[in-house]
Amino acid sequence: MLIGKRVSEVLSIFNDDRFSVVAHTELIGEFEEVARRTKFRKYFPEHAVDAFVQKFNAECAMIKAELNLEKISRDPDDDDYLLALCKTAKAQVLLTGDEDLLVLEKHGRTRTMTAREFVQEHFG
Repeated sequence: MLIGKRVSEVLSIFNDDRFSVVAHTELIGEFEEVARRTKFRKYFPEHAVDAFVQKFNAECAMIKAELNLEKISRDPDDDDYLLALCKTAKAQVLLTGDEDLLVLEKHGRTRTMTAREFVQEHFG
């Protein structure tokens, strides 16, 4: 998501009263681990990762409870905690670029969609 050209529009959800951003400590940890990989440094430097993690920790509603995992996705070891987070948070949307989640289109009340789709739908 952060590599896309519309990242600033997606990040504007933090300042938009229409949306609440929900995360889990596992999600923040995964983001940080992936974002700090050498191959991504050309897209965003260490200080940008630090700033994003800080913003997430400060502005997201954090779910700290253990999640009830069910085997649902094509990649359950990496993705099912996100579906469990959505169920726990009663999320309407899961933003992802992961095809294993996008193919679901919907899980319970949660739509899976790309950042681009989200921006087009909500910010025109």
